[in-house]
Amino acid sequence: MITQLTIRNFILIQDVTLSFRSGFSVFTGETGAGKSILIDAIGILLGDRFLSDAVGHESSKAFLEGQFEVSNETVIQTLNLAGYAVDRNISITRECDKEGKSTSKLNGRPVTVSLLKEIGAFLIDIHNQHDTQYLLNDKSHLGLLDRFVNDKSALTQLKQAYHEFDALRQDLAQKQKSVLNPDELEFLLFQAQEIDQAQLIENEDVQLEEQQKEMMAYEKIVLHLDAAMTHLDEQNGVSEKLHLALRELKSISESERIAATTSNINDLYYELIDKIADLKQIKSLMSFDEGELNAIQERLYTLSKLKKKYGPSIAAIKEKRQDIDERINLINRRDEILAELQTRVDVAYRRYRDFAQTMSQIRSQKAHELEELVIRQCRDLYLDKARFTILLSEGADSASGYDQTEFLISMNPGELLKPLTKVASGGELSRLMLGLKVIFNELQGIETVIFDEIDAGVSGRVATAIGQKMHRIAHSSQVFAVTHLGQVAACGDSHYLVSKTQREQATQTTIQVLDYDQRIHELSQISTGTSSSSSLSAAKELLDTLQASLSV
Repeated sequence: MITQLTIRNFILIQDVTLSFRSGFSVFTGETGAGKSILIDAIGILLGDRFLSDAVGHESSKAFLEGQFEVSNETVIQTLNLAGYAVDRNISITRECDKEGKSTSKLNGRPVTVSLLKEIGAFLIDIHNQHDTQYLLNDKSHLGLLDRFVNDKSALTQLKQAYHEFDALRQDLAQKQKSVLNPDELEFLLFQAQEIDQAQLIENEDVQLEEQQKEMMAYEKIVLHLDAAMTHLDEQNGVSEKLHLALRELKSISESERIAATTSNINDLYYELIDKIADLKQIKSLMSFDEGELNAIQERLYTLSKLKKKYGPSIAAIKEKRQDIDERINLINRRDEILAELQTRVDVAYRRYRDFAQTMSQIRSQKAHELEELVIRQCRDLYLDKARFTILLSEGADSASGYDQTEFLISMNPGELLKPLTKVASGGELSRLMLGLKVIFNELQGIETVIFDEIDAGVSGRVATAIGQKMHRIAHSSQVFAVTHLGQVAACGDSHYLVSKTQREQATQTTIQVLDYDQRIHELSQISTGTSSSSSLSAAKELLDTLQASLSV
């Protein structure tokens, strides 16, 4: 969850630092006060684009910082794999100047925007009225159902089986389309023979190049090696002086600190003796043979010719050799090979269909559970007559199986079940989406859910139900809601007022957390636009009543 947010010189906000708790926080204020700026800032911290026009007038840079308390293991593992050693607390900062140059850091280290987006998908879910559009797209319905099914093992097996089948199918199609002239056989056999005659050895070229380098510098190497050995091992050399020094140190028995250091130096002495022996052995094996050098250079020339014809490395040449074999076989045994491959495709397809059928059965069972839960949520949100069903039908094969999924709904008695686009209004879709979020949020483990004015167009008991529903989501996630409705605002655990002040040459947005009395005053303003005694009394009753009902 977000524990602290700092915004400096960002659009209309000059300098604001807010601390947040778990639970349900509401943000109210007049239209245009800057409530959306707060949501935009959070979105940018989690990877949204940071544009130069967001930089305010008070400074040349905009600065955003968010402190997050993370409990999602996927986020922690993702960051650890990316090289960020994190525990439960992370800090994200983003800066942007007027030229559009931006920087991003996580715990003080540079971080890519793509990584912020990746973890942001698990940290925060920002939802507004426009986000209901993906609910209208039937292509997203299968993904929503699978999120409810929550069987990652079955989905993984299905995807693997499909990719194995698809790879074999593409291989078969490629071989069926390939036109191989039998006259090519002679040339392919020549290529195979040329590669085979070379008797290639893995990394042989690297070893030969090293040998050639040493032999061509033989005189220089021997000259410097002899000089080094003189300093290391001859009379008055390093090894002899170190030995004498050790003899003096070992005679000191009164100091444990010196004895410990002496032991370390003694280890270094014997390690030095071993390395000197290694150098002596290397020298004894070194020689210069012009015939051997010529043979090495000739072999490297042969390898170079093969690389130009068949690939940039010995490994690539061997891979080309395998490809030649396949092409030879395809000429000699075309019908037989295609038949064998077709059999493998058929076996892989049957295996895939078995997994797809199993997944389809699981989806069918869980779809009934999801339907019941959605209807229950609809009832809570005063969609009393709504009927909801999930239509599963067979479509094209894919990595997700063969199921096609569509959500159908009827809002009024006597109406046929129809796709959401043909039935639900904007307000009804918002309530349906809110109900789905109650269901899905606990499964996803999203840290923070933000609702940006999704309650527009509703009032009365529906508004109260929406506020209570958001408060319920806050039992498992931190919830922020931007709202204009007093019933929703009164359900919050914390209440923030966003206001705008205008000076002669500048406009500034401020955000403050309200105490109990201030909340009553703001609720009065939201409800009636006044602070009369009757309005304040009604606001107090609303706040006290809803807070009492939520604590039960």
